[in-house]
Amino acid sequence: MSVEYDRIRSKVKAIEAIRPSTEESPEGHREANEQISRLIDRSRMFADAERARKVPL
Repeated sequence: MSVEYDRIRSKVKAIEAIRPSTEESPEGHREANEQISRLIDRSRMFADAERARKVPL
């Protein structure tokens, strides 16, 4: 696995570790989920861009 994947995975685990439960704080839980989604989406976007640079036109 790539270094980038490991970095994103560790960030997601850190967010999950401090994410409140839905009973505790539904809004906080939703915000943490959105943050995780943005992080993963951004990672996928950069990975796609990296692959596109490697493929000749």
